[in-house]
Amino acid sequence: MIKDTINSYYNEAKSLRQAIHQEPEIAFEEVKTNQKIRAFLDKHQISYVSGIAKTGILATIEGSLPGKTILLRADMDALPMDENPNNPFASKIPGRMHACGHDGHTAALCLAGATLNQMKSELKGTVKLLFQPAEEADGGAEPMIKAGVLEGVDMAFGAHLWGSSPSGKVYFKKGAMMASPDNFMVKVKGVGGHGSKPQVAIDPILIASQIVIALQTIVSRQVSPLEAVVISVGKMHGGTAPNIIPEEVVLEGTIRTLNNEIRAEVPNKMKNLVEGIAKSYGGHAEFTYLPAYPVLVNNADVTDIAYNAARNFLSPDQIEFLEHPDMGGEDFAYIAQAVPSTFMYLGIMEDKPISHHHPDFHFNDKHLKILSELLVQCVLEANQ
Repeated sequence: MIKDTINSYYNEAKSLRQAIHQEPEIAFEEVKTNQKIRAFLDKHQISYVSGIAKTGILATIEGSLPGKTILLRADMDALPMDENPNNPFASKIPGRMHACGHDGHTAALCLAGATLNQMKSELKGTVKLLFQPAEEADGGAEPMIKAGVLEGVDMAFGAHLWGSSPSGKVYFKKGAMMASPDNFMVKVKGVGGHGSKPQVAIDPILIASQIVIALQTIVSRQVSPLEAVVISVGKMHGGTAPNIIPEEVVLEGTIRTLNNEIRAEVPNKMKNLVEGIAKSYGGHAEFTYLPAYPVLVNNADVTDIAYNAARNFLSPDQIEFLEHPDMGGEDFAYIAQAVPSTFMYLGIMEDKPISHHHPDFHFNDKHLKILSELLVQCVLEANQ
């Protein structure tokens, strides 16, 4: 019956996904996306509140029978990049692209919502559908939580389409599943001069280069080898000409950790190292730590519920527990901090791996059916 209901709404959800894909919008600018979702909810007579954290939506489906309140979450935002125009239903907006599957998350949640709404007469408890802005950039989950979207919620489920995993396979993980994706910036200040007379200058490029190398000693020598830590410098800027030693060099990078205690320690270790190296060369360095999302930690009991839900409609070879966490970040972590939750991956790879955040990112719409049924089954399993 669930599959039949999903199939009956599939073409509508597929059209919604493609429409959202063609008009992608970045963090907190998802105005047209919001309108498309509201049109879908209105058609299916699902009540909602819009304008939460600017563009977010919280829809509610009240079951006829008593039970728990379950929240299902999808993110809506796109990325500030150009899409390959040869992709199917490619973006019509220059510099904007759904390159991470959020259009699919949104459409699948709508499809799950329409299915659950059709089942209201036999549905236990309450289902809340959370359409969240700004996962990619500024973290829309936190302001939505502050606005009260988790009030009365007993547990929450989220999922991500995953391009490096086989099509139709669902992955679970108890405990830490994704890292905290914090960032940092280092300003190295020296004394500028002519490139032919480095002895009368203090070269910030040399100092910055030493810092880049030395930062890896934190990973290899100052943190237990049993702990996962990544420090990567992704941006280094300084200088105006090949024969001028500049006054300043700026480094920017990311810190990934899976342990909140380690997360708190690493920035201080970095600050001490950065300042010490700069001082030893006669320069000065300013270290700025830019915290982002917390570690995404899945609740063991809720993960078991999701696993059992998947078993209700998938074969054993389509279900797997991950051995290791992923060092990517996800702001569903804020939800998981606040209420018992779990986050899942659904594989979309068919012939070859699909790279997220790439101009050629594209997946088959058939995965909307699997993702929506997974979310529906999670609701039903949670209220057994």
